[in-house]
Amino acid sequence: MGVENDKTQHAEVAGYPAQRPAQDVDRIQALHERAEAALKELGPDHPGALDARAEWAQALGEEGRATEAAAAFADLATEYARLLGAQHPDTLLARHNQAFCLGVSGNAVTAEALARDVATDYVTLLGADDPETLNARAAWARWIGEAGDAGAAVRLLRPVVDSCTDVLGPVHAETLTNRHQHAQWVGRAGDPAEAARLLTDVAGEREQVLGAEDRDTLTARHDLAWWTGESGGAERARDILRVLVTDAVRALGAGHPDTLVMRHNLAHWTGESGDAGTARALLESLAADCTRILGAEHPDTENARRALDWWTWGPKAGARPQDPKKAKKAA
Repeated sequence: MGVENDKTQHAEVAGYPAQRPAQDVDRIQALHERAEAALKELGPDHPGALDARAEWAQALGEEGRATEAAAAFADLATEYARLLGAQHPDTLLARHNQAFCLGVSGNAVTAEALARDVATDYVTLLGADDPETLNARAAWARWIGEAGDAGAAVRLLRPVVDSCTDVLGPVHAETLTNRHQHAQWVGRAGDPAEAARLLTDVAGEREQVLGAEDRDTLTARHDLAWWTGESGGAERARDILRVLVTDAVRALGAGHPDTLVMRHNLAHWTGESGDAGTARALLESLAADCTRILGAEHPDTENARRALDWWTWGPKAGARPQDPKKAKKAA
């Protein structure tokens, strides 16, 4: 029995625990109550009431409730536009955040259309190379890529990277983030070798600036391993991930969602390097940890179980234990 593949690419795509800590739920409830109180006490047009609503919407997004956050930011953008104008910075920020939350919730097509309009308005308001505009242009590139056009994402991000390098410097946090994203879309557009080359520089510079165990550095090292493997260097990808997983466990913890993804990909490239037995052992441990930490129905848990099936019964599994179903039938 097998599945088409067992790949899990991005460490930055992290799931949420099946049950959120009570303090997180309490925080959102408290912010919502504060926003409601400000609305009653100050009125709907008071800046304090709008700021309280913005803080609540931000908290919803941070806690993974992207659909609710998108709706809250949409309402907020409407109010800001009515009071301050469609191109006021507060209105644009609310629309920018609405687009982000729409995209994260899975509606990349609508997010792309909104992000494109926001980027256009930022260009008009602040100029093409203002840092806020560059951030909006990068967001537009992300969502056009997520909507299915990776080549367009590459074309949009290349001038953003150039402008960030000129305006902010080559190792500024925003520049490194946009260089990283550009490399990712280069790979997703069909050039994994170039993506790996670009990420070699990004990972090295992130490590110099932030340290080897900073979360952004870990993500860059992970994505470097991924595209290295995709470009034909399975053993090199495995070796990068062996060191990376050790660092991630130390920096983030063995059960952190990013660490779990890195462990999954270590198993994948270990198997692709010709060691299906070790891949199975790694995936057995991973599937157990994902079930315990994320829950049996979480997508990452299901991916780990499918990957374990792949390396146990799939065409690359090699020498493996007899399928218990077949053994029973033969008996």
